[in-house]
Amino acid sequence: MQTHAGGMNISGITGVRSIVIGGRIFRRNPHGLRGCKRVFWCLFLAWFPHFLPAQEGASMPVTELSEFVVTVMRMESPVERVPAAVSVVSAESIQRARQQLSLDESLRGVPGVFVLNPYNFAQDTRLAIRGFGSRADFGIRGIQLLVDGIPATLPDGQGSVDGIDFGSVERIEIIRGPAAALYGASSGGVLLITTGDGTENPFLETRLSAGEFGFAKAQAKAGGEAGPLNYLVHGSHLEFDGYRDHSRTRNWKFNSKLRFTLDSKASLTAVINWIDMPQQDDPGGLTLEETEDNPRQARDRNLFFKSGEEVRQGKLGLVYRKDFNEFHSLELRSFYVHRDFANRLPFEDGGQVTLERDFWGGGIQYGFTGSRARFASGLDFGRQDDARKNFDNLEGDRGSLVLDQGEVVTSLGLFAHCEYEILPRVTLSASLRYDRVAFEVEDALLADGDDSGNLDFSEVSPMAGVAWKAFPGVSLFANASTSFETPTTTEFDNPDGGGFNESLRSQTARSFEVGARGDFTFLSRPARYDVAAFHADIEDVLVPYELDAFPDREFFRNAGASRHRGIEAALALDLLPELTVSLSWTWSDFLFTDYQLPDGDYSGNRIPALPEHFADLGIRYLHPDGLYLQWNLRWSGRMFADDANSTSVDQSWVADLRAGYEFTAGRWNFEPFLGLNNMFAESYYANIRINAFAGRFYEPGPLRNFYAGVRVRFRL
Repeated sequence: MQTHAGGMNISGITGVRSIVIGGRIFRRNPHGLRGCKRVFWCLFLAWFPHFLPAQEGASMPVTELSEFVVTVMRMESPVERVPAAVSVVSAESIQRARQQLSLDESLRGVPGVFVLNPYNFAQDTRLAIRGFGSRADFGIRGIQLLVDGIPATLPDGQGSVDGIDFGSVERIEIIRGPAAALYGASSGGVLLITTGDGTENPFLETRLSAGEFGFAKAQAKAGGEAGPLNYLVHGSHLEFDGYRDHSRTRNWKFNSKLRFTLDSKASLTAVINWIDMPQQDDPGGLTLEETEDNPRQARDRNLFFKSGEEVRQGKLGLVYRKDFNEFHSLELRSFYVHRDFANRLPFEDGGQVTLERDFWGGGIQYGFTGSRARFASGLDFGRQDDARKNFDNLEGDRGSLVLDQGEVVTSLGLFAHCEYEILPRVTLSASLRYDRVAFEVEDALLADGDDSGNLDFSEVSPMAGVAWKAFPGVSLFANASTSFETPTTTEFDNPDGGGFNESLRSQTARSFEVGARGDFTFLSRPARYDVAAFHADIEDVLVPYELDAFPDREFFRNAGASRHRGIEAALALDLLPELTVSLSWTWSDFLFTDYQLPDGDYSGNRIPALPEHFADLGIRYLHPDGLYLQWNLRWSGRMFADDANSTSVDQSWVADLRAGYEFTAGRWNFEPFLGLNNMFAESYYANIRINAFAGRFYEPGPLRNFYAGVRVRFRL
């Protein structure tokens, strides 16, 4: 089940011919999806009054749900005391009957979180939280990622989830808004990903799945406890041809978490991760005419230059925790990541890149937990050392060396966060953080001049908030904060040659948020809800663009300012003990407020690649005997593909179905499952390439496709 202080999954409606609302008849179209859409909105409008609070003097029975704790605020906090919008995604939503291809599968239904590009593995998933991160041309920008306490976001702000195997992920916690006061630069939102622990009884498990478009995945897992050691080890191999031509991926992943109990108050956790991705093809963006002619084709230049990438990466992380007593604790973290990367881009001049990266760092955090006050403070440090070389791309072969430079980015952050319960139901929170991010480039190819240089960014980020449990089942919260985001090393790419594009500045934001979460009963059935409204003013917005002289190569510039505001809502209703209906909806009003270029004034335009509205509707059925069913309908509203708002992208409705049956025979546990993606065969775009040259904005998503598999576990 997906839970996020009111998280949910929603179901379809059948057998309805017409509904009367306000004297108007809405009829169901039996021949297509349009009728289903109308029925959905009609039922939502019909039911909505029941979800509103009771009038003064009326009574509304409330079922108190069990309290759950989050750690994404850098301390263990009951969710009702968190002064920010947070979501929690459980292992069931991450793993059960999923293909486990991308982060997109796990985050469907989380309000405020919009994901593109789940099927182009050479570009990685594009994740946006309240608009932060939407500019990414590849990878994840502006969002802080942590896996088992170890950062997956580099000091320059670029993050990646290609090292995560979702078969071992147990939980994802999300801060749906800026959190620079806790995590520093590039924290427009936060994802705290936690892998599972071994069970008390050791087990061995395998999972095999296969489907259309050449999909085949094999997984193996083992976990348990042996004296003071708790362990979980997971490995997988994926083969996937993809929906479009030239979109094949092959990868091997290994992940392990070993926790040693040193004594009753101390533990040491080791995280070891290794990935090998020898083939990640990039089919490229298409024009609208090309998508209408053949959505499965790859762009001709991507085929000509054999666009794609290869990645190998190893990671070691250590986390030591010591609880001195019930009040005081200490945590020490250290990590090292080595990454070898090579890609081929669809152009000749400098179109092949090799990168050897060493990323290491650590941190220390002290915590205090009292009866009314809690406090955490510490230090985070990271260093990113890249050896980058660019070569000409000669139809896929490596040509002359055109760039050779070392890039070093270091980050240092000092933070303090405190919570104080001033009244039995009122908690005040405050955070303050200082960050310094330093960039340095050393040019090793001096034939065209020395482009060495350095840039420093420093920022102080405050946050203040309040959480009030106003009534049983009603918790209110509010916060105000600032955040900042530096350009990444690739975004510093200089159109005039090597070194830095020194005209770029860091992006800054001021954010305000109010919301409510809780639970109630509806027709004697328990329900959960979560609603938040936010406003953010952003200066020096970083936006991508392409130049005629460098087609297919992205550069970045600062727009003047933008405004992000919106509403996020989620509702889950247990119609029966086995049946949960859920709905999440997001309204996003993201505009450039000051953005002037020589070729036009874009002030007042909408920020591209973000729909004004998107929602998720679904149903979850879980029978006590082990049969389960999950149906989801994802609606993405109309959006734009460019800053000029000259090209719009139509809305889309994509429905998915998962089903399976879990049963036990002695020490064996079996779970056959199947899935049907895009069951209505909707034509839609899995990715939009912002401001792409010559109208190549579109990456079509796959039509209806099927997969099936089986999971087998043996208890030792």
